[in-house]
Amino acid sequence: MKRLDVYKIISINRNSVIKYVKNFERPIMKKLILTIIILLYSYTSFGSVNDKGIICKCLKCDLGHLDPTSYMPNNIPTEIGFHFKTNKVAIYYITKIGDKVKVSENIETTLRKKKRFSSNENEIKWTYKDSLNIYAYSLDRKTLILSKKNITKTKIYNLRKCVPYSEIEFFKKMNQLSENYQTIYNNKPKKNKI
Repeated sequence: MKRLDVYKIISINRNSVIKYVKNFERPIMKKLILTIIILLYSYTSFGSVNDKGIICKCLKCDLGHLDPTSYMPNNIPTEIGFHFKTNKVAIYYITKIGDKVKVSENIETTLRKKKRFSSNENEIKWTYKDSLNIYAYSLDRKTLILSKKNITKTKIYNLRKCVPYSEIEFFKKMNQLSENYQTIYNNKPKKNKI
């Protein structure tokens, strides 16, 4: 009988030890899970923009500082897309060549090479050279306002409001925009008499 008594005591002590360990682990697990959630949230907020795109609509644009190949129905600038991949940015325009409206990138590769961008938690920056000027772009990551400035950053030429997209959605949306502009363009001649 003594052996059973000892077993019960060990069993009781073991259960009490197990209960103590479980009560000790619960706050640690809660803290660990909370830490993981905070880290994941931080990563998505300040994470990489690679394999993403933004499509930007003009808020205030100086027509003299828009890309000459960009389609402008009724002197209203169309949207511009910026695709971020492998730490470089490519610019996509809605263009009209003849009677065809389409999405274009790098029409003249000597002028429009993909540029490296730099980023921090507040902004993404890059430069771009067209046939006449060199521009400095700055995207505010909180407001998604894109500014196009002269290279010395003393004058703002264009302000655009941007919407972010995944890589696949970015290209779908750019193609959808070009199709919409094509439809509008195709409907214009119907009003002409000859």
